[in-house]
Amino acid sequence: MLAEVRQYLMDSLGLPEEMLSEFVDSFMESFDKSAEELRPYADGAAPDWMDIRRITHMIKGYSEGVGATDLRALSDRLNAAAHAEDASGCRNGAAAICDLHARYRAEG
Repeated sequence: MLAEVRQYLMDSLGLPEEMLSEFVDSFMESFDKSAEELRPYADGAAPDWMDIRRITHMIKGYSEGVGATDLRALSDRLNAAAHAEDASGCRNGAAAICDLHARYRAEG
């Protein structure tokens, strides 16, 4: 996962290896914040449709920028669930993103 992000940054942006950690650190700081904001929804809090859509919009921006296609796909599904006002879909989608965050953190 982080290996793919690093490779994407080198290939698409032409970043030298010594600059990667700054970009990866920034990505992970954003991901940390998003996962923290989604955790209550993953744990069963009543969904705030607008808040979830705001969070997924942020995820879309930073995940696309670093080539984190796995995160982008989960975010798109969660956003669709929020637009449909699907509480179960939001809970499952938030949980999937929080699980992915834990896997990214374990890798880093």
